[in-house]
Amino acid sequence: MKNRPHVGFIITKAEVGGAQRWTLDQIRLLQGDLTPHLICGDSGWLTDTHTGESMVLNAMQKRLPSLSGLLQLKDYLASHNIQTLVASSANAGIYARLVKLLLPKLRVIYVSHGWSAIYNGGKLAKLYALIERSLSRLTDLILNVSKADETKSTEHIRIPAKKQITILNRTPRPTGPLPPPPARPLRLLYLGRLAHPKRPDLLITAVRSFSSEEVQLTVIGDGPQRNKLELLKSGNIHFMGEIRDFNHYHEHHALCLISDSEGLPMSALEAKAAGIPLLMSDVGGCGELIRPEKPNGLLCSNDQDAIIKAIQALITSQNEYLDNAQDTAKDAWLEPLKESYLAAYLPQTNRDHQ
Repeated sequence: MKNRPHVGFIITKAEVGGAQRWTLDQIRLLQGDLTPHLICGDSGWLTDTHTGESMVLNAMQKRLPSLSGLLQLKDYLASHNIQTLVASSANAGIYARLVKLLLPKLRVIYVSHGWSAIYNGGKLAKLYALIERSLSRLTDLILNVSKADETKSTEHIRIPAKKQITILNRTPRPTGPLPPPPARPLRLLYLGRLAHPKRPDLLITAVRSFSSEEVQLTVIGDGPQRNKLELLKSGNIHFMGEIRDFNHYHEHHALCLISDSEGLPMSALEAKAAGIPLLMSDVGGCGELIRPEKPNGLLCSNDQDAIIKAIQALITSQNEYLDNAQDTAKDAWLEPLKESYLAAYLPQTNRDHQ
């Protein structure tokens, strides 16, 4: 394809995470229609996995934006003729909006991913919301990844509806179905950062109330809470650390994601796309992944008794949840949304001249 438009994807950290996976999936989905550039604040899993055009902008690791960092970003964008910049984290979002002051024709899109301004704000949440609302004036489009994020954008951040679009998170279609593990014991999977706002501690404590013959939990991920969490483990809880490009969902009966805040979590999407049931906190967009009439999983409150009850329901109705999960797997596949992303990233005039 001649004269493919150049689009930058900017994110603060390269570590394994939901926003990083979303960014990589976008690049792989659209690389036949545009020239993607990855701009990251450090090196890690994402920069190692991405093989195309990229830039490491270390200035994004600092708490406050710097003029030198903005000028570095501006020079890279200008020299590579990047027309659209898609930001997927708070610091990256600040740089993306501020650089538009230096490049007024740049199209800037900010992706919500759960709105950290709200869940990390604490007593300063209102101030952070005001900052986001101010930055939205330098933003061409806010891309919400869930209906819950759309509600937060409108009601909490108070961003005008004309500035927003919602494209529900999805994940690439798996290569093919694989047989599930034997029915007993129930094999649960936690996949995510061991850090706020995740609550694997509640899940681990709940699993400890079951025997090894009833339930096994595999914890995949790393983070500042790992050492503390390992003190809670028992014989049916196994810590595996970080596993890059994990794709063994089929070896488990359910993915469990207990968290204080979520957008539309990538690990849950990947598990849904692979056809295994979900057990999730009823926060953010998690409920959007469960089909009410034929449930492919359960939602619960962040309470030990509620989690135990949900695990018991998975044991009792394992086949029913599995059948429903396999039936709804296609609802999580990314590929049908390709044109929606292209329409958001590229003004129609640019697409007409490809």
